[in-house]
Amino acid sequence: MELTEDKKKAFAEVRRTLYVRLKNFSFTEEMLDDKSCFQLVTLLFLVVGHTNYLSTMTCTCRTMEELFGDAFYDRVEKPENIVREGHEPKPVVH
Repeated sequence: MELTEDKKKAFAEVRRTLYVRLKNFSFTEEMLDDKSCFQLVTLLFLVVGHTNYLSTMTCTCRTMEELFGDAFYDRVEKPENIVREGHEPKPVVH
C-alpha cells in the first residue's frame, strides 16, 4: 500500500505522539528512531499496561495496519542491531 500525502502526515503525527508518550518513561528519541510503529505501540502497552480488556492492543494494531499498511511494521535497521552469522546467544542463568 502506497501512502498518500495525507496518510504520510497522519503517520508522522502518530509516530510523534508515540514518541511523546514514551518519553514519559525515560525513552529517548534516539532509542526509538529505528523502531517500527508496531514496536512503539508494543512498548507503550508494555509500560502502560492494559485497561479493562486485553484485546485493546490487537484492535489498535489492526486499525493502524488498515490505515497505514506495511508502513506500520517497517523499521530502519541499524547495523549494530543486525544479528550476524556466528552470533551465539548468551546462556540463560536460572
